[in-house]
Amino acid sequence: MRANPGSSLRLPCRERTAWVLAVWGVCLVYAIVRYNVFKGVEWTHLPLYIVNKSAAFGGVVFIAMAYMVGKVFGGTPGTELVRAKAKFFGLAGFGMISMHALMSMILLTPAYYEKFFAASGKLNLTGEVTFLCGVLAYGCLLFPAITTLPYMYDALGMERWLRAQHMGYATLALASAHTFAMGYKGWFDLSSWPGSLPPITMLGFLAAVTALVVKLGRVIARR
Repeated sequence: MRANPGSSLRLPCRERTAWVLAVWGVCLVYAIVRYNVFKGVEWTHLPLYIVNKSAAFGGVVFIAMAYMVGKVFGGTPGTELVRAKAKFFGLAGFGMISMHALMSMILLTPAYYEKFFAASGKLNLTGEVTFLCGVLAYGCLLFPAITTLPYMYDALGMERWLRAQHMGYATLALASAHTFAMGYKGWFDLSSWPGSLPPITMLGFLAAVTALVVKLGRVIARR
């Protein structure tokens, strides 16, 4: 049986660790500075509330990187090294988004996310749309994640395997909708930005949209 493209080459442990520490580290520091330092969120909420924000941000960044590696981050598209990097970035993003989903379910109360709830205690329209897009995005992300398992390429065949991998673009589109619905009202009021730092929802939206624009540019260039 044939292994999945890119699965015969693994990035060194040191490189994988460096990528996670760099991307998630920057996202975590940003969240701490924006929310704890400038917004005044109590430090007791760092372990879950703030880490959750950094996991969501880092997850979107990793997934966007997975679909831009070789296009933006160097390397020849289609080579074994680029495929190995794309696989690692994608799985790192999947892991962080999974953490985000679990932590969000724990935190999902009006005390933490008042803007998502109506006076009745039920989700309002913003909450319903935000979480619908989030659930759909995670569902789409399962396709490329599962098909990275060994020998899925041989089991599915090239066409179906590629189709499953391309579901990551649907994930990015839905992640854009998820972050937009969640935070767009605060994006344009710069006076409300703690420390003049843009909202994480806005940065996550830009990361996802950038990957989609890069893909669109390549599609247009081929015509």
